[in-house]
Amino acid sequence: MDLRRMEFRALGHVEAVGADGAVPLGGPKPRTILACLLLSANTPVPTDRLCEMLWAGNPPASARANVRSYAARLRRALNAASDGDRLSPGHQGYLLRVQQGELDLRLFDELVARGRAALADGDHRSAAEQLRTALDLWRGAAFDGLAQHDALHIEASRLEESRMSAFEDYAAARLALGEHDALVPALRAWTAGHPLRERLWVLLMTAQYRCGRPGDALRSYARARRVLRDELGLDPGAELRQVHQDVLARGLPLGGGSSPARPGRSVGVWPVCQLPAGIPDFVGRERLLARASELLSPSYVDGSPVPVPTVILTGLPGVGKTAAATQLAHRLRGTFPDGQLYVQPGGVRGARRPPTVVLADLLLSIGVPGSAIPSTESQRAALFRSKLADRRVLVVLDDVRDTSQVRPLLPGDGGCGVLITSRARLTALPGAHLLDVEPLDAADGHTLLDRIAGARRFTTDPQATSRLLAGCAGLPLALRVAGARLAGHPHRPVSWLADRLADERRRLGELRAGDLAVRACVATAYHGLAPEAARMFRALGLLPTGEVPYWAPAALLSGDAGRSEPEDRMNPVEHVEPDECVEPDDRVDDILDTLVHANLIRADRIDPAGRPRYRMHDLLRAYAAERAAEEESPERRREMVARVLDGWLRRVRGAAGKLVDAGADAQIDWLEYERSGLVATVEFAARSGHGERASELAAALDDVCHLRNWWDDWERMAQAVLERASVDGDRRRIAMAQGSLARAGAGRGRAAEAMRWFASAIEQADALGECRLAAYLRVYCSFAVADRGMAEQARADAAAAVSALATLGDLRGSVLALRSLGSALICGRREAEAEQVLKRALEAAERLGQPLALADVLQALAVAETALGRYRSAARHLDRALPYYRGVRHRPGEAYALITVGRLRLAEDPGNPEGAAAALGPLTQAAEVFAELGEDRGEALTAFMRGRAYAALGDGERARGQFVASLAAFRALRMPRWEKRALRELDDDGC
Repeated sequence: MDLRRMEFRALGHVEAVGADGAVPLGGPKPRTILACLLLSANTPVPTDRLCEMLWAGNPPASARANVRSYAARLRRALNAASDGDRLSPGHQGYLLRVQQGELDLRLFDELVARGRAALADGDHRSAAEQLRTALDLWRGAAFDGLAQHDALHIEASRLEESRMSAFEDYAAARLALGEHDALVPALRAWTAGHPLRERLWVLLMTAQYRCGRPGDALRSYARARRVLRDELGLDPGAELRQVHQDVLARGLPLGGGSSPARPGRSVGVWPVCQLPAGIPDFVGRERLLARASELLSPSYVDGSPVPVPTVILTGLPGVGKTAAATQLAHRLRGTFPDGQLYVQPGGVRGARRPPTVVLADLLLSIGVPGSAIPSTESQRAALFRSKLADRRVLVVLDDVRDTSQVRPLLPGDGGCGVLITSRARLTALPGAHLLDVEPLDAADGHTLLDRIAGARRFTTDPQATSRLLAGCAGLPLALRVAGARLAGHPHRPVSWLADRLADERRRLGELRAGDLAVRACVATAYHGLAPEAARMFRALGLLPTGEVPYWAPAALLSGDAGRSEPEDRMNPVEHVEPDECVEPDDRVDDILDTLVHANLIRADRIDPAGRPRYRMHDLLRAYAAERAAEEESPERRREMVARVLDGWLRRVRGAAGKLVDAGADAQIDWLEYERSGLVATVEFAARSGHGERASELAAALDDVCHLRNWWDDWERMAQAVLERASVDGDRRRIAMAQGSLARAGAGRGRAAEAMRWFASAIEQADALGECRLAAYLRVYCSFAVADRGMAEQARADAAAAVSALATLGDLRGSVLALRSLGSALICGRREAEAEQVLKRALEAAERLGQPLALADVLQALAVAETALGRYRSAARHLDRALPYYRGVRHRPGEAYALITVGRLRLAEDPGNPEGAAAALGPLTQAAEVFAELGEDRGEALTAFMRGRAYAALGDGERARGQFVASLAAFRALRMPRWEKRALRELDDDGC
């Protein structure tokens, strides 16, 4: 996305500067929001996070609405200055796009990193220049003038520490260049402001000595010693004492050359802790943890640390390696005070994270800017080692598969430690200590059961408890499964489960080492299942995610679930009743209960309809997929996946078909609940070769995305479908996906991009003879470009679509096309013609009987009638439209209707303050809706109409503010007709 270049400044008063100067950001709260967005630049920030930043855990009832209002103002200002979608809302939060070199605090970090690299290479001139440039970016304290939440305070503290450390390195570079005379005044000022930083005193004393002023250097030492004793009760450190001795002995060099003090390390984000939460019911392992702690404690020989201590915890899957490592790492936080890094280099289904990716994550987590991360693995590994040099950091590598994953991630400094967990015995790692994580003894196993299921259950039947412990063989996974099953069946005695586990065929397998351990452990449970349950377990491994909707198991196992023929993407969605879909029966429920009792899946939650939803752990799902690959033919696997995709398709079509009807609350709730799963399913279908089904499912979701403002998800799905269709060479599906991208882009205000997609899609549809598809594409293109200076093209496209859809007998399409033709005529200032066309559309909509289609036509007709002075008729049509919009919960449509209400009240009696006052109510409501939805076009139109209302009330200042805001938005959206209207209003002396 091309955005006009801006500067974002946080190293001082928070500012944004565009080509035309400073961007008006508003007061402290909008600036705080901008600061928060800058801290997470190019990453969505949830509204709740912004509320927390603004009100520090005590937000008012109106917090979310206030945040939307502040964010809307920022969006208007920043997007206008950037000539594009700089700040945009989405379901994951607000996303601020920041390009390379635009953010001063990132630029500062990058310049400092380059300066320090030059200093390490001995290039003192380049180092001084880079560091001076970095320091010149500061205009005051970071985030100056903002009430600092913890996150801002932490970042501001980090930056201030980095600033001081950068100055110290800058001074060291200049000393190395022999520029000590010029440094003394600056160093005196810095030591006065930061008298507890010993390195500043070292640099000052060195500079003073080299200037031939040893007396000044000794007086500086006396001041430093006094302030350290008075403030901290400490004597000067070794480095400062050594410089003092060198001055006394006249032992410091007088000329240039390397600084006596090596570049200080920047505190940055340190200390950092990435460890998972501790295990509340962790038991035992005391000898293991004590031995590992001893091996990991850094040791020194003649004051120098030995090679990095490394401990590998190995053992069976389910034996508790990760739990033990987490517990140990928390205990060692005092031993490694600079931080504890945690990473999982492995992954499910055999997917491995390359060391280059893992190193990038680690470097980012310790404060290295993304732009400063090298491209090759060896360079990243070297930078990681350099960042950990002279620090005491514990690196935890969880679930490692082989030594090739470990070597690039090892620190180079013996003050650090490495703790590894692995199913494999990694004997090829030099110097590593291999420790076996053994099963729990009976006492610890009993304690674990007590904590999970309650001690009273086990004290009442000690014999059954002993048999249960024997059956679990001390394996924590088995003990947790047993405890959970008992906790889930409080009416069952302990003997019930003890008797079941007495049969070895129903227990987890014996302990083994090596990669086969995962299969052996899970296979014991798997092979103990009845054939139908085993088949279900295998089938669940084929799902795109670990979440299992209530109906999916039945679809997987149903051999006779037919599928519908592909629908035209632009056709009305088919209404499908639930009983037409494959639903669970008692047999399927019994199978699922078997898997739940075996803890191979769990009942995760209840969906909005009160039906159970299951989840399979990723590790178990990976094993299930392996079993499916070995025991099911490719054709069978493909059929099972296809049935699930068809199940999604039927349900989405059924829900989408009801969205246009009143009382669709249940469908809306269901779609929102399943939203992330639907997006993942479309992407999975496209990725796994089910291109046609991916396209059908995305097609069924097109109108849902439009009606529910799922802009980001819409683009994700369309892009996935387009990529699959391109690989398959299916031009029809390519055209459909391009049409979806065009609609989504148009909805986000990216008219030029949308036009390119529309042009390509229409060209391909025409070439293929896909008349219906081409007609719908022309309709949507007409809507997108009508008020963006292309009214005649919009009219021509709409007219062609009207003719084509009438020939095809498509009533819904005809209503849509007639409405688009009427809207294009309105944009072309041909309201009389538009009125006649929209009356035809209204007749067709009445026959169609869909409330949303009817509301859209009524609202458009009211716009034409208002322009023609038919105010009573327009009011009647709006009175009908608004209840329809509210009945189907279509908030954008309702907001546009409210704009039309405001226009009508202004037009009925121009210049009358009473009419203007009456118009402000609906216009304000519309503005709030558009701000919440992030609908730029609606916000712009609302601002323009509010400007007219304020002008009629004689409030010139407010009117001008609204017109200026609308003008900027119209320019950003490339709406020239409305831009001219805004300019005319601003030229009016009345403003």
